[in-house]
Amino acid sequence: MIRHLLPGVFFALLAAFVVPFIAARSAQATLPHSHHPETHATPPLAELGQLELPWECSAAFRITQTHDVGSHTGLGTWAFDFDLPVGTPVSAPADGEVRLVRDDSTRHGCGPEFAWDANYVVIDLQNGYDALLLHLEAGSVTVKPGDKVKAGEVVGRVGDSGWVCGTHLHFQVQRSCSSWWCQSVPAGFAEHPQPQTGQELSRPMCEAEPQMAQAD
Repeated sequence: MIRHLLPGVFFALLAAFVVPFIAARSAQATLPHSHHPETHATPPLAELGQLELPWECSAAFRITQTHDVGSHTGLGTWAFDFDLPVGTPVSAPADGEVRLVRDDSTRHGCGPEFAWDANYVVIDLQNGYDALLLHLEAGSVTVKPGDKVKAGEVVGRVGDSGWVCGTHLHFQVQRSCSSWWCQSVPAGFAEHPQPQTGQELSRPMCEAEPQMAQAD
């Protein structure tokens, strides 16, 4: 009798443990790439440091698009779009070294076919991550690869280049890779650690330059 019961026990154990495991693995395999856990892994804040907003002191601009919506999916999942108008100076968000530059494109339009026509500055933050400043004006970039930059230093101006459906600055922190377009990672700013769509972000006033004492 025990011998007759063994097949039933075996199949019961199979149904209880093996089948749910296979189903879970199958469900994970069908997730879109931008929703896989490794895409959303948050690097330690200490690695990214305290970023400054990528524009001049005392200026304020609104966020028009944040994360995992619209055009911000896949490698650009953790990007920000800011409503900076054409000609607005763009500055480095942290100290680093310029890795890649493009500023010769005048081609733009509201569609993904223009995505590779954007002008940009990529700054190596010297910690395994880059800062990407995208949609710059042709001929406006003031730095070249290999240049050292300081936080707040102007590197170019906003313009219409690449995939734009309205003028803006695209900003993302990304893992360093061989391209200018790499996997973005979560990031915030010194005064605004978790900015949201529609929020207006302002940089504080710049510190006044120290004045030299006047001789009597």
